[in-house]
Amino acid sequence: MFEGKTIIVTGASGGIGVPLVSRLCGLGARVIAIDINPHGAEILQSEISDASRLVYFCSSLEDEQTCRAILGKETHIYGLVHLAGIFVPDDMTAGDTEAVYDPVMLANVRNVYGLYASIRESLLREVHARVVLVSSLAFRRGAPGHTAYSAAKGALVGMARSLARKEAPNLLVNVVAPGFIDTTMPQKIIAKRGIDAVLGEIPMKRLGTADEVASVIQFLLGPDSAYVTGQVINVDGGIICS
Repeated sequence: MFEGKTIIVTGASGGIGVPLVSRLCGLGARVIAIDINPHGAEILQSEISDASRLVYFCSSLEDEQTCRAILGKETHIYGLVHLAGIFVPDDMTAGDTEAVYDPVMLANVRNVYGLYASIRESLLREVHARVVLVSSLAFRRGAPGHTAYSAAKGALVGMARSLARKEAPNLLVNVVAPGFIDTTMPQKIIAKRGIDAVLGEIPMKRLGTADEVASVIQFLLGPDSAYVTGQVINVDGGIICS
């Protein structure tokens, strides 16, 4: 499906990133994996059968110069998946602007803005390239105690809709919004609220799996989504309807 195509995945060694990179490499893609985890390459290589398809960079993508230094030699990029982000609580008290809001916006939104600006021409050289940004249930409902994170995930949706209109028909841009997925990120909330209370809000009565999110991202990168752009797909077991 992705033979001869280069796809960038940020947050690649995280809970959703690992099964996604495994899927993409298994389908023939060359994956440029980016994560702040210095052990990310080892994590990913242990999960994929052909390590030659993987290129790993340990980076936070803090500015455009860094993005260009990493990707400046890439002339044709088919896909970008932005999974990177941090989930930090806030109390909206003195000091939270610098201590929480600024780093949360940097790690969730500003990094992909700079990354996209750096690779835009390489994406547009491909036919119907794809961008998938990963938002959250926090954008849909608002996460109490995570105001900066909720704002950041909403900003990604606005960015995607703007780019979908700007770049059509050459580039398709969509968003995936996971709910409670069985990864490390929501564990503190689940522990605080209790698993029964969390599952009680989910019509499917279970947590989602990382691979279930990865499968939707794969769809948005693939040929079956050729008429889909500017959309937000919830992968949340129906919680947004409850």
